[in-house]
Amino acid sequence: MKDEIAATVFFITRLAKKHGSARRKHLEEFAVQLTSILFERYKNHWYLSDPAKGQAFRCIRMNRYQLKDPLLERACLESSMDYEDLGLPKELTVWVDPYEVCCRYGERNPAFSVAQFEGQGETRELSLCISSAVEKATSDYQSGASSDEESVCSSSSSQEPKSIPTVRNPNSVYQFSDFSAQPVPSWAPYTNRKPYPAESYHQHQPAGGASASSGNKSYRPSAAFSGPRVDRFHWVSKKRS
Repeated sequence: MKDEIAATVFFITRLAKKHGSARRKHLEEFAVQLTSILFERYKNHWYLSDPAKGQAFRCIRMNRYQLKDPLLERACLESSMDYEDLGLPKELTVWVDPYEVCCRYGERNPAFSVAQFEGQGETRELSLCISSAVEKATSDYQSGASSDEESVCSSSSSQEPKSIPTVRNPNSVYQFSDFSAQPVPSWAPYTNRKPYPAESYHQHQPAGGASASSGNKSYRPSAAFSGPRVDRFHWVSKKRS
């Protein structure tokens, strides 16, 4: 769970850094607070043997029915920053599931994978994957597509994705620095997620547990969650026990 949450926090923070107006120190504290909040919320709703179960509960979502995600709003409050300073799009959905994090910009656009955790992939490959997802979301963000429009956004970004910087200080939760240009990695649309009904969204209504489709990939078993700890990107606060 630590890897999935770390990827989620970094993805959202990268979007905020790219489009928002928050100060660096506030974003750093926001990353710490959001990590802590997600651990606390998801720890009893994390099903390794059935990753699709509880995916509606593990969903960060903003749309015309819910203008602010309550978890992001809480993280902003605890880091003394305004929610609007994040600069996130009006319609954004991030699903945090065991072994995969995926995103959808706009209610009508298809979801795509942000990060996958099958086997022991290299950190650089994961970094490029998250960077590509940021650029994909940025492309849709700049196009201005939303559920109020009739057509689905299909434009792509002309900017090259950047690689995640290496955190040299192990005590730092998040560092901002120049990013070196990297080749654009290929990413596949997320096809295994059971779509939400377009017009039947109710705020804070827990799903009955979407079942995985027959086409879902198999998931490797892993050790049970033993609590947050410093991961490879040093995004987890050391203050948590």
